Amino acid sequence: MNNLITKDEEIKTTPVYIGYLILRILKSKKDDKVSIFEVTEKLKKELKIIHYRQIVLSLIFLYTADIVDFTEPYIYKI
Repeated sequence: MNNLITKDEEIKTTPVYIGYLILRILKSKKDDKVSIFEVTEKLKKELKIIHYRQIVLSLIFLYTADIVDFTEPYIYKI
């Protein structure tokens, strides 16, 4: 089973931290919605190397915590 954070991985690659960055991107928007493509682009610039799996796990974390919702291709802050 995957853990949200393990002692062996860098904190900046965990789903929790990447989820925080996604929320920060959402906060910068006036209407609390952002395109998944924009999120991916900004995360690649900020973290330099990021894998698609990390973004998916971060979005799953935010969705199960009832913080965000989805309507293709947008992510909404609840």
